[in-house]
Amino acid sequence: MAHNGIIENHAALRASLMQKGYVFTTDTDTEVLAHLIQEYYEGNLEEAVIRSLQHVDGTYGLAVICADEPDKVVGARKGSPLVIGLGVGEYFIASDVSAILRHTKQVVYLDDGEMAVITPAAYRTMTIDNETVDKTVSKIEWELAQIEKGGYDHFMLKEIFEQPESVRNAFRGRLLMETGTGHLGGLNMEKNALRLIDRIIIIGCGTSWHAGLIGEYMIEEYAQIPVEVEYASEFRYRNPVVKPGTVVFVISQSGETIDTLEAMREAQRKGAPAIGIVNVVGST
Repeated sequence: MAHNGIIENHAALRASLMQKGYVFTTDTDTEVLAHLIQEYYEGNLEEAVIRSLQHVDGTYGLAVICADEPDKVVGARKGSPLVIGLGVGEYFIASDVSAILRHTKQVVYLDDGEMAVITPAAYRTMTIDNETVDKTVSKIEWELAQIEKGGYDHFMLKEIFEQPESVRNAFRGRLLMETGTGHLGGLNMEKNALRLIDRIIIIGCGTSWHAGLIGEYMIEEYAQIPVEVEYASEFRYRNPVVKPGTVVFVISQSGETIDTLEAMREAQRKGAPAIGIVNVVGST
């Protein structure tokens, strides 16, 4: 089994499984999940996965195989990304499109609470409650070369020299020179709602957080709206003050940064509109 995520109740599950005689060789939550699936396995892998996930609290992107069913892979997602690649006579499962782009450009993105069962002949998708789900097949428009180093010694050097072109690409189709305004297709807010914004929170991790600092300076200078820039990992674990008139921007290169996603959900639970700035179509 491959697992990307955090099982928050792994300690309780481990104790329960140990009482039933299971022996653990690591301290990882992934091993707990593997034994849990083993506990419920009765000849059908997807049913064992479904029954196991009913007891799991936390996040996961799973790919599970079984020696008794060697021609089957079961994938499941909650909080961590999972994508199915559709090739010619073959299928792929990965946490990111870039891992399978050299093999296919036809993909299916799983949403939270969804599963996929893959065999050499076909694939099918369902919820973790075993309800069939019909998923749209997406076509990846960008090329593998766009995510490789392109002759540079490392990615940081590539990104430094790509900055002028990146800025031009960001403006293309969004800066309306004839009217002196901008158009942001993903900003789905009415003009009256935009005028009521009196506070902005920008959330990110790592370089996304640093990008947010630049946004803070520019927004406060040109829009005269107070801006706060928060680390996603800190925002999600405290009780942030989010009042009416606050809008939250979340920044993530992949669109799948766990802390950033959880911070976004926390802001939404408190009633704030949350707007994502991402670089991957189809991300969470």
